[in-house]
Amino acid sequence: MTNGQIFRGTLIVLATLAGAFVLLYSVRMLIILLMAILIASALRPTIVRMSSIRMGKAKNGQPRTFSYGLAILITYGSLLAAILFLMVLVLPPVLNQFATYLERDELLASQLIRAQTWIERNAANVTGSTVSLADPEQIRTSVTSLTAGIRRTIPDLLTGLGGIIGESILVFVMGVYWLTSRDKAVDFTVSLITRRNRETVIEAINEIETSMGNYIRGVVLVALFVGVMNTIILSLLGVPNAITLGFIIGVTTMLPVVGGFIGGIGATLLAGLANPLYGAITLVTFVAVQQIETHYLTPRVMSRSVGIDPILIIVGIFIGFSLYGVMGAILSIPIIGAFNVLLRRFVVEPRQNTVVAKEYKTDHGAVLLDTGETPVVPTDSVLIKPTA
Repeated sequence: MTNGQIFRGTLIVLATLAGAFVLLYSVRMLIILLMAILIASALRPTIVRMSSIRMGKAKNGQPRTFSYGLAILITYGSLLAAILFLMVLVLPPVLNQFATYLERDELLASQLIRAQTWIERNAANVTGSTVSLADPEQIRTSVTSLTAGIRRTIPDLLTGLGGIIGESILVFVMGVYWLTSRDKAVDFTVSLITRRNRETVIEAINEIETSMGNYIRGVVLVALFVGVMNTIILSLLGVPNAITLGFIIGVTTMLPVVGGFIGGIGATLLAGLANPLYGAITLVTFVAVQQIETHYLTPRVMSRSVGIDPILIIVGIFIGFSLYGVMGAILSIPIIGAFNVLLRRFVVEPRQNTVVAKEYKTDHGAVLLDTGETPVVPTDSVLIKPTA
């Protein structure tokens, strides 16, 4: 091996290590970019339809339509306004209750002891024996320790909240930039491919984008159904802050597998602090709606959105959650969908369409393909040797 070859090999190794290092430390940014592309893919059909709406005629007589940029601003602006409206509607009751319990931890302890007494009494009526869960003094000590710990971590929580808000804004900004430069990015990618494969690559990109958009719309549809159904049932049963409780359950449902249970338990605890009966009603309502969502709505919506069997979706969610937590679980399904499209387009379908054929020439110059069956030769022709 010459010195030049050793030098080039060393450069390749160093470049590979540097690329792996950069990729490792930019995972968070890549996740933000992927989230931005997912949301943009879900909104793009609406933006395209909006940009084709006619708004009269221009001076030259040609039809005038919404500009693409204006359609992007209106769509993202409407989405942001809807999110802010929900936050203003939902968060104040929770924050007020949370602040009250932090300032008066004895009130929180009294509410928990009251709820425990209610549970013990009803459990005793059902089982016919005395039921004892926890010592009231132990509850008071635990609550005091918990609230003190939360007070100490409030600065860190606010810092983390600021980071989440900043990343959310970055997702919106990157989504807008992606929509404005999407066609150029696709054209550049296609230009790197050989001409005979360009059409397949374009079809694969469009299919992946459609799959991603369908996935996000499916997630939002499931969350909307769960949130609205819980809100309606809780409101009819007279549970206070039904909108807030339904919102908590609906939003957490967007987190695959474990999200719904986290939201259901959290909403049950919040309702139970006001009145144990409200907590029981919230739990029963959550479980009932969750059965519809888990066994019917989610598997069908998700499998139709990304075209993958529900079992593979569940496996992918667990793998994503184990690798990168909640964000990994959310992104696992569109990533699996993208790999599914690429595998089908560039591996499965080409193999299925490949025919091991032999070319034969007849004395008339015709070419016949041997596909494993007896070749049909014209009666006035003589079969000559294969060309390959």
